[in-house]
Amino acid sequence: MSVVRQIDGKYHVDEKSQLVKTSNGVAIPQEEPTILFRSRDRLALPALLAYRRLCVEDGCNDQHLSSLDEMIAKFKAFSIEHPEVMKQPGITRGL
Repeated sequence: MSVVRQIDGKYHVDEKSQLVKTSNGVAIPQEEPTILFRSRDRLALPALLAYRRLCVEDGCNDQHLSSLDEMIAKFKAFSIEHPEVMKQPGITRGL
């Protein structure tokens, strides 16, 4: 398994440009919708925090919550360290 770019603790992009679940090496099917939040998106952190609350309410396992906590911490740190790049999502209209 060759990792070209790690997305988070659970997924990466491989040498074939496929999104892959890192733990088992299974590619996510092209027809399965996915979403990616960038830490410069000023609404991403609130979205992750809301998602975490839903995960707790649904009884998600500790491994998932821990992975999510790590990503939340990274998003918080990025927003503090790089306030100059924080932006409203879609404001650049793809530019």
